[in-house]
Amino acid sequence: MGTLDKGGIMKRSRKLLCAALVVAFALFCLVSPVDAWNSHGACTKLIISDQQWLKAYDSITITPWTYEEVDTAAIGPNFVLQFIEGKPGTVTSAAAILTNYADEPDWKMDQDLNFSPFQVLTGGSQGWRHQYYGLGWLRFGVAPSRAQYFFDLAGKAKEKGDLYWTFRYLARAMHYVQDTTQPYHGIPAPTGLIFKGIGNFGALMGSATNHHYNLEEYQGAMVALNSPVLVAALRSTAPLDIATAASPSWLCRRGAYLGRPEVRTLWPMETTFFGSNVDGKDSWTVEVSALRVAKSGTDQAAYDLELSGPLGRMSSYTKTLFELARQEYGL
Repeated sequence: MGTLDKGGIMKRSRKLLCAALVVAFALFCLVSPVDAWNSHGACTKLIISDQQWLKAYDSITITPWTYEEVDTAAIGPNFVLQFIEGKPGTVTSAAAILTNYADEPDWKMDQDLNFSPFQVLTGGSQGWRHQYYGLGWLRFGVAPSRAQYFFDLAGKAKEKGDLYWTFRYLARAMHYVQDTTQPYHGIPAPTGLIFKGIGNFGALMGSATNHHYNLEEYQGAMVALNSPVLVAALRSTAPLDIATAASPSWLCRRGAYLGRPEVRTLWPMETTFFGSNVDGKDSWTVEVSALRVAKSGTDQAAYDLELSGPLGRMSSYTKTLFELARQEYGL
């Protein structure tokens, strides 16, 4: 009679479990959402409110895009380059550039492209560029390299003495860093639910989409209503030490890593606060116009406190990105 190889059995069991999770994760991600925080611009306006160094850049001449030789990454066929402040030759400020173009990567820049056979796992090419999903050792998405790409282009613009595109490229880099601080951009649902949902993907897909979008709708509404807890998180969180946080890609990877376990906490709190509709298979969105600032001691107040963690990280990592740019490019 052969000896029982417990170690071998355990290894095989782990492999089978991981394989099942991979299949579940892959099928689940086919329809997962790709948006992140609601209104990067509104959040960025609060984040930069204490960045006194930006005042030195209150008069920047708008310049045309002349970076064909270095900015060669594919862009979506329906992306249209916009100049919100005015035509080239007019004057703007660094603060205006950062707030006006914080959302630019969501303006079809990354849509309808083909990068990888695995991009279907992140909902398409935009998800592939804006997310950094993790499950065990698996990683899907290239948000870290995308942030680094635009950060490096900001440096090339600075070398040319082109402050307008220095800050506009920095705004794009900032967008991807901010995206990866949204917990649902690191993993679409608690790992346990992904595994349990193997038998009913339709229900899991619906509820995950609802949780993702309702977090964003709620967060955007609360920022617009000047929720003290969320506004304080965006205004006051300090940057990291750039001796450790050494690059935009590091910020993205770290942000996604820290956000994944937060999904386990946010998910049941969203069920409690929003109600059972958020867990349903059918699409459902909270009535934003009915929302008010949270009262102390309520489920909403508890949710705000939990949400202030990743929003504070959004602020901290944005400010850290600025510190990296100031050190590397002499801003």
